Amino acid sequence: MQWWKDAVNSVYRDKPVKHPVIQALAQVQAIHPLTRYRLQRLISTREEDLVGMHRMGSIAALEKYAEGTSSQLLYLQAEAAEIKDSELDHAISHLGKAVGISQLLRGTVYHAQRRRVYLPTDLMVREGVTEDQLTRGEPSPELNNVIYEVASTAKAHLDEARAMQQKVPKEAKALMLPSVACGLYLDALQNNAFDVFSQNMLKGAYSPFWHQLQVKRHYLLGTY
Repeated sequence: MQWWKDAVNSVYRDKPVKHPVIQALAQVQAIHPLTRYRLQRLISTREEDLVGMHRMGSIAALEKYAEGTSSQLLYLQAEAAEIKDSELDHAISHLGKAVGISQLLRGTVYHAQRRRVYLPTDLMVREGVTEDQLTRGEPSPELNNVIYEVASTAKAHLDEARAMQQKVPKEAKALMLPSVACGLYLDALQNNAFDVFSQNMLKGAYSPFWHQLQVKRHYLLGTY
C-alpha cells in the first residue's frame, strides 16, 4: 500500500507516476482540485483492513471502515463536481456509512467462502456464532440476529442521510443516488428475515431492472 501512498503524493508534486489510475487522477486534479487527505485516508483504511486480517471488532469499527472508504469516495465526487456545502458533507457522512456497511453485508457469503469475516466479532460472540459456521455456509437464527443488528445500523444512517434531502443542494442530489441500491438491499434483507444465505439474497436480492427504474425515478424527482 505504500506504493499507492507515494503514487498519490506524486500527483500533488506535479510528477505523477506512469500508471493509468494515477495519470487519470492527475488529470482530474488539474481541473478539480481534490483533498489529498481523502485519498490518503482511503488507502490507509484499506491498509488497516489488510493488516487487521479482515476483523471488525464492533459496529463502531464497521462505521469507521465505511467512513474511511465509501464516505471518502462520495466526498471526492462532491469535490470533483465543485460542490461545497456543510449540509451535504453531513449527509455524505451518513450515506457513506450506510453504503459501506451494506456492501460488506452483501459480501458476507462471498467473503466467508474465502475465510474472511467482516461481521462484528462482539456481536458474533454474543450470539454464539463462530467464523467456522460462516465459512461452512451454515445459516442460523443467531447469525440472522447479527445481520439484523448490522443492517439496522446501516438503515439508521440511510434514514439520516435521506432526512436531510431538503438541505442538500439540488445539484448534489445525483451524487447521493447510491442510496437507492443501499435501500433496496436492506429492504430485501428484511423481507428475507435477514438470512444472507437465502436463495433470494444469493440471486442478487433485487432486480437490476427495478434498480435502474428507481434510480431514474429519484433522479427525475431530484430525490435520493
